[in-house]
Amino acid sequence: MQLTTLYLLFKGTLVTLELWVSCSIISIIFGTITGIFRCERLRIPLISPALDVITIVLRGIPLYTQLMIFYFVIPELLGINMSSFVAGSAALGLCSGAYTSEIVRGSINTLPQTQWDASWVLGYTIINQLWHIILPQAIKNGLPALIGEYSMVLKSTSIIASIGVLELTKIGTNIIARSLDPIPVCLGVGIIYLIINFVLSFLGRALERKYSAAN
Repeated sequence: MQLTTLYLLFKGTLVTLELWVSCSIISIIFGTITGIFRCERLRIPLISPALDVITIVLRGIPLYTQLMIFYFVIPELLGINMSSFVAGSAALGLCSGAYTSEIVRGSINTLPQTQWDASWVLGYTIINQLWHIILPQAIKNGLPALIGEYSMVLKSTSIIASIGVLELTKIGTNIIARSLDPIPVCLGVGIIYLIINFVLSFLGRALERKYSAAN
């Protein structure tokens, strides 16, 4: 494999990692907030049912279709310019956030009622209950599922190539179109994804062990 090819794949890898970070941040923020307000204990009339509908819609529409909506439809309706990177990050981040919301909601609902009652008796406010008592236990319960979700986010960034973002998969297809030699490029792209996922999985398991030991 030529040095130029390796350099281009390296640049594509950096863009893929940037996409993964931006999508994960959106997913964590959106998923945690909506998951909290969708749990049985903290449901709010009108708001929580609306959040239920939003998460159902985001989980029910294929990611590729959501990419098309964010890249073509929303900018047209709002009269704004949106780069393919921003559109892809928003679409994948919110789509993943809907699944994160389910993980957070389910993890909070598995906690016994006594956790809420005891912290209330001790004088904790709702925010302090969530921050010091509920969320740490919910994260511990949902951490394996969250690690799996964000591993899927990394692999799903390849779909964003469909709207022109020059991430790893898009760079790979461009190189193949130019060189007409798909075998080394496809193997190289696959190996890079595998290495990144292995590293993220290793770090995730280390975090899980550390978090379990601390709690």
